[in-house]
Parts: sequence; C-alpha cells; structure tokens
Amino acid sequence: MKEAELWEPLPGGGARCLLCARGCAVKEGARGFCRVRELKGGRLYSLNYGYDGALNLDPVEKKPLYHFLPGTLTFSVGAPGCSFDCLGCQNSSLSRPDESWPGAGARRADPGGLARAALETGAKSLSFTYSEPTVFFEYARDVGEAAAALGLPSVWVTNGFMGRKVLEAVAPHVRAMNIDLKGFTDSFYREVAKGRLAPVLDSISGARELGIWVEATTLLIPGLNDSDSELAGLAGFLAALDPHLPWHISRFSPMRLQSHLSPTEPKDLERAREIGLAQGLRHVYIGNARGSGYADTLCPGCGEPVVSRDGFAVFRDALGADGKCPFCGARVAGVWA
Repeated sequence: MKEAELWEPLPGGGARCLLCARGCAVKEGARGFCRVRELKGGRLYSLNYGYDGALNLDPVEKKPLYHFLPGTLTFSVGAPGCSFDCLGCQNSSLSRPDESWPGAGARRADPGGLARAALETGAKSLSFTYSEPTVFFEYARDVGEAAAALGLPSVWVTNGFMGRKVLEAVAPHVRAMNIDLKGFTDSFYREVAKGRLAPVLDSISGARELGIWVEATTLLIPGLNDSDSELAGLAGFLAALDPHLPWHISRFSPMRLQSHLSPTEPKDLERAREIGLAQGLRHVYIGNARGSGYADTLCPGCGEPVVSRDGFAVFRDALGADGKCPFCGARVAGVWA
C-alpha cells in the first residue's frame, strides 16, 4: 500500500477523500466507493498503487482519439477501481474489485520500469484506460512523469468525475484526454452511472483550459440518453466550448445489468450524428459500428477526407505535422506530431 494524496481528516475520525467529485467520507477500516482507497490507522491509503490489471498495445484510435497522433500505437495501462458503477460496464471485473482484492495473483510494476517498457514497444504515447485513472491517480501521475522524461506523452481515458486538483497535477504530462460524456441529464448520471453530470462538464472545460487536447465520447443507449433534445443539449454544450472538439458516438451493446436492452440501431447513430452537426460540431464520429465515412476526418474548410479509417485502422493520412489540409490549406484541430 502507498499513502494516498488528496484527502483530509474529518473531525471525530475518518477521512474525506478529495480525489473525485464524490468526496467519500471513509471510516476507519473501510474503503471508499472506488474500492481501492482504505483508511488504516487514521491515514488513507491507495491499494492499487503499482498494480496493473491490464496491459496492451492498442491503436490510439481505440481510445477513441482521432485527432491525436493518428495511426500510432499507444501503450495501454489499467489498474483496478472506478469512481462510477455503470449498469452496463464492459469492464466490471477490473473497475469493481471485491473486498478480497489485492490477492496473491495481483501483478505489480515499478513506474519507471513501466515507462521504459512502454517506450521499448515503439508506442508513441502511454494511455491510462480500461478502468478509471482518477482512482489510481498517484500511480498514473508517477508513470506519466517517468514517461514524459523519456519523451512519451500520456493519454487519459476517463469518466471526467474528478477534482480540479487531479487535473492540475497531471496536466504537465497528459497531452490528451478522451472524456466520457455519458448523457446530458443529472438523472441519467445518477441512475445509470451512480454519479453526477456537473463535475464531468467542469472537467471537460477544465482540461481544455489547462491545454489538454480533449475528445468526448457518448455511448448511445436506446431509450435512456438518445432523445433529440438531450443530444442537442449535449452537442450544443461541446460546440459552445469549441466547434472543432471531436465527438464520438458509440454503439451500445447489452452488458451486465443492461443485458435486457437492445443494441443501438444504425439509424439512431446517424440521427445523433446529424444532430451534432446541426449544433455546429465539425467532427462527429460513429464508433463500434461500420459505415461509410463513420470514422473519416473531414477538413472543416473544404470537406475533403484528410484522414480515412476502417475501424481502428488508418489507411490514408494526408495531414502533415502542422495539421494543414493539402487540398485547401485549412488547419484541422488536433495534435498531429
């Protein structure tokens, strides 16, 4: 165990965790909502520091990030725990560890060693993903700093339910974030994710203010977050921040406690995309589904495809390091080198 950061003692005993927007009051001998921070002897400890629950070499498009070093590989790291408990979570064995974790089979890695291993794979970035990097903040920060010293930028794939201090601490080495914007009503967040909407909106705005490249993803769940009004509100929020902020609309597949629902129909994905474009967004993508142009990056100036994709594979990238369109000279927003 490693003593946690971002917490404060409570009068009369216990501790307030300040890591995510939940602000758990943790009693002696108990764990927070994330299941990976525990109070012992009046001190809060991170149980998942140094533990890797998943390691993979992925296309950066899988995060999904389409305007960040397209066609490159990212070394992906996930540790147990999450600040949400989504009904349809696709990774619940990692995100919701039981009280017996960590057990004898849990793997540990040194931050510096993990950063060097990532570099040796030929990856162009290091991604903290699969679960929620906020709840392994100390480990993600230490690995990220070690990777930055080797010239390797970090990516966070996050639900955005974090405190401002977390953003500020990782901003020097995190170059990009994909932030889940799961819906656009507080009731949806409370019922489906066991969270709240406002802190996520604050994180999207805050990450951009700190100079982090941001893309947003919404898993479109039939009957729950796919009404025209909700999608218009969500896309309008993103467009007001920046019409060039990429929005990924992902097809839902029934999982876990939402296995009784139906997958998203292609027509509804296309409807959501049209709503996003109508609200002023210039880059709206459809994920977890195949369709003509679903994943292509179009120049905002002339409309020509400048990055063409098939699934996670890039088969044409006409942009240079400056991100300028070779057809009209307009710059496409993103991180291209």
